[in-house]
Amino acid sequence: MIKLKSKFLGTKVGFALAAGFTGAMAQAADHSVAIGAAGTDGETNTGAAVLVVLGIAAVVTGVGIVIKLLSR
Repeated sequence: MIKLKSKFLGTKVGFALAAGFTGAMAQAADHSVAIGAAGTDGETNTGAAVLVVLGIAAVVTGVGIVIKLLSR
């Protein structure tokens, strides 16, 4: 009787775990589109930052040249 009871308890636990995993998998959402969009946004932001740094370097160089020409 005890063996039968423990076997039945193990079966219940197995069913409960299977149901839990199935429910968790059903609730999982596909975030691949959001991840791809975040990657694209990151590339865009990096490109914009590079352009800003190059623009600042060009302005500083131009101001330096103008100051040199005016000091002559």
